[in-house]
Parts: sequence; structure tokens; C-alpha cells
Amino acid sequence: MTAEARRSQILDVTHAIVDTEGFHAATPNRIAREAGINRSLLYQQFGDPAGLFVALIDREAARAGDQFAEVIAETAEPGGEGDLVSRFDSVVKAADAHPATWRLFLFPPQGAPPELHERLAQAQEVVRAYLAGELLRSYPDLPDPDYTARVLHAVARELLQLRLSDPDAATHERLHALVRSLALRAAAPAR
Repeated sequence: MTAEARRSQILDVTHAIVDTEGFHAATPNRIAREAGINRSLLYQQFGDPAGLFVALIDREAARAGDQFAEVIAETAEPGGEGDLVSRFDSVVKAADAHPATWRLFLFPPQGAPPELHERLAQAQEVVRAYLAGELLRSYPDLPDPDYTARVLHAVARELLQLRLSDPDAATHERLHALVRSLALRAAAPAR
């Protein structure tokens, strides 16, 4: 196995442990045992457990970012509430396709290193800036696109958490209908 493939295997094993039990359960002995390697290889590849966790966080942050960018690029022509709804639908599909990646950031596990929270804050800023830009483009007269983007982000985050934690109740259809009704209300002129 190449060094890069071994590194990826170690990250996969670590992620599986973290996803089900939290960072505290991902001890060097356990990771080495489940990866079928000598513990010293962990230190050769990552320096120490903190380095391993940061590498995992960075890999998963890049994956989630790539998935987000991909689904945003795939959506139809921009314009209005339908665009926001279809983009939300696409993000739900990305979360369904890679639930462990999205759970890491939507449900930060116990014992998470500070780097996870730093990457999460950075990602949230990017998403909110994207939403504010889309709102301004779609609704140029919107009174407060920044706060509206924050509210939309909070709603989307909550709905994605529901989807990941209870997919039988938080069905695609149910989430789509709710997001569509919220988008229609947001687009309606103020009274």
C-alpha cells in the first residue's frame, strides 16, 4: 500500500470511530488496531493524535466544501426562490450521499479539537456570504440581506440536522415543501 493510501486508510478508520463514538474514543491504540497497523505508523504519518485529528478535519472540510460547490454549480439558472429551494435540495442530497462528512460539522463530536470549530466557523462565514449574495441578486430590494442570510443559514442547518438524525421523519419531500413555503413567504412583498 502506498503511503498516501495508508494515510487515507488511517483517516477513514479514525473518521468511522469519531462518527460513531466521538474524538475521545479515537485513541492511537484503537485506530492502529482497527487499521491493522503498528501504532508507530500513526506517529510517522501524522506526528501525534492532534495532527491526525487536524488532518481528518481538513480532509472532511475540503470534502464538504467540494460537495457544496459541486451542488451549487449543478443547479439550474439562478433566479428567485426556486433557485434557493433547488440548491437546498441539492445540499440535502450531498448530505445524504456523505452523511459522516456532514455529521462531523453539523453535530461536532465530543472531544473535538479547536480546529474543528475553527473550520466550522470559516465554512459558516462562506455559506452566509454566499447566501447574502444570492439574496441580493434575487431580491435587490431586500431590506437586510446579511441578517436574512443568517436566518436562512440557521434554518438550513437545523433542517440538515433533522435529515441526518431522523431521515424517516425529515423526508426529502417534507423538507422541500417547507423550504419552498419559506422561500415563497420571503419573496412576498412586505405588508
